Amino acid sequence: MGEGDWPQLRFSFNERKAAAAAALFLDREGGSMDYMRLVKLLYLAERESLKRLAHPLIGDTYYALDQGPIPSRVVDLCKYTSSGPWAGQIERTGLWAVRLRKPPELGPLSNAEIAVLDDVFKAFRDMDQWALSTMTHAFPEWRDPHGSRIEILPAEILAAIGKTPEEARDILEDAAHDARVDAAFGR
Repeated sequence: MGEGDWPQLRFSFNERKAAAAAALFLDREGGSMDYMRLVKLLYLAERESLKRLAHPLIGDTYYALDQGPIPSRVVDLCKYTSSGPWAGQIERTGLWAVRLRKPPELGPLSNAEIAVLDDVFKAFRDMDQWALSTMTHAFPEWRDPHGSRIEILPAEILAAIGKTPEEARDILEDAAHDARVDAAFGR
């Protein structure tokens, strides 16, 4: 990787961890919730994981939408049928809702990641999807897409949460290395 390449790096999506994180939130919520609220909570957890643990919780491709920033693969999993780890734990129950199929399988998550998820849920449990959307409009990485979408690069999120360029480069390079190892071992 060249010296100037790291700002363009993206995180690899981990569906197993995304399903486990979503299942934890759904379990804490009583088993079901509006999927926009779930998506917002997962985005908040991703930011908090990057801040506290210096690694992505789920990885994803992020976009700024009119309703705020989102992890796009998670949105797709909420909206469309899949056959992977997500579908094993979570199902769509209506136009805007998802629910747990069975008790959450948290095995892919570390204790530190579970703590991040629990803290995010406690901090935002009383906010609906619209309040979360409005709140995320204040995030420095969000830009108004005016009815479209704008990709948010991980380097932009890292800068927005206060990581130095050197810290951001290290986080992005570590995540790229971890993705290569996961791919080599089929994880």
